[in-house]
Amino acid sequence: MKKQPSECSSLQDIRDEIDAIDHEITLALGKRLEYVKAASAFKPNVESIPAPERVAAMLPQRRLWAEQAGLEPDFIENIFSQLIQWFINEQVRFYRTRQHTGERP
Repeated sequence: MKKQPSECSSLQDIRDEIDAIDHEITLALGKRLEYVKAASAFKPNVESIPAPERVAAMLPQRRLWAEQAGLEPDFIENIFSQLIQWFINEQVRFYRTRQHTGERP
C-alpha cells in the first residue's frame, strides 16, 4: 500500500490507506505501553507515577507538533491528555501487579 492521497484512484484506496494508518497508530500505542510499563521499574512508589511536571512539559510539545503538522493544537492536546491519563492508570495497575508478583517489566 503506502499510496499518497493524490495517488488514490478510488474511495476504497483511501479507506485502505486510512485503515493502514490506524493500524500503525494502534501498534505505536502498544509500543508506548511497553515503555510505560518499563518506566515503572524506575519509580520509587506508586505515588510517583503520575509525574505532573512531566505531563506539564509534554503537552506544550504535543501542541507544537500539532501546529507543525497542520493540526488543531487543542484537539491534539485533548487526545494526548486522555492518552496520558490512560497510560498512567495502566502503569499504576502494572506497578501494583508487579509488586505483588515480584516480577520485572
